[in-house]
Amino acid sequence: MGNVTEKTELNKSQNSKLKVHCTQCQRETNHLVVQSVDCTGSEVIGHYDGHPESIDWSNIYQIIQCQGCENITFRHESWFSEDQQQVGYDEWNDGTSTWLYPKRSDITRPIKDYYNVPTTLRRIYRETLDCFNNDALTLSAAGLRSIIEGICADQKITGGPVETPKKDGTKVTKRRNNLEGKIAGLEEKGILTKSNASTLHEHRFLGNEAVHQLSQPSPDEIVLAIEIMEHTLDALYEIPDKAEELRRIKAKRLKKQKK
Repeated sequence: MGNVTEKTELNKSQNSKLKVHCTQCQRETNHLVVQSVDCTGSEVIGHYDGHPESIDWSNIYQIIQCQGCENITFRHESWFSEDQQQVGYDEWNDGTSTWLYPKRSDITRPIKDYYNVPTTLRRIYRETLDCFNNDALTLSAAGLRSIIEGICADQKITGGPVETPKKDGTKVTKRRNNLEGKIAGLEEKGILTKSNASTLHEHRFLGNEAVHQLSQPSPDEIVLAIEIMEHTLDALYEIPDKAEELRRIKAKRLKKQKK
């Protein structure tokens, strides 16, 4: 082992600006470094032509804030001299890696705040988006399927009418208590429209492939499925409450006008 030297500096990069993708703004924005810790190190491993040879590294830890929405992010930039390598004729990898927490990319989905969705469904929803935002696509598809199961349980739906094809080409309607039947039950009770029920069946197919066939859906499929699921949660739990609040405000206004 050679001689190792290490150094730590506080707020060396404080107040500097960076271009970083923001999870709330859903695009690259200016971020200000609020706090930083810079750690550098070096180890002499030998000498060449009378000059010392060393392995060098650095770690920069920063708390940064979006200058648009003011969202806070933790940023870690790491550099290691031994990771430098030529990747093209006149192009080099400089050995620098950067991580952002929470993790994000161009397709990262922000987690919505739901105030009227049941606690269990809110938990599954958050876990599903956490899986998607961390590239666990199979698990996020399974999570979307679980949200449908949770909606059916919350709405006290245990089954519904399902059309089953017969050998002669005709169809017979039977009641089923599987997820297909439960979605049909949501439509039967008027909780969902036929169009919305049909959309949830697509979620069921996506979840079945993930759970039973271990098939990984594409990010684009999951993004669309998440958007549809969020609209469903809004329609079932958030919009009715907002509509009731609107009725209360309107009634209060009309009462004042009559005075």
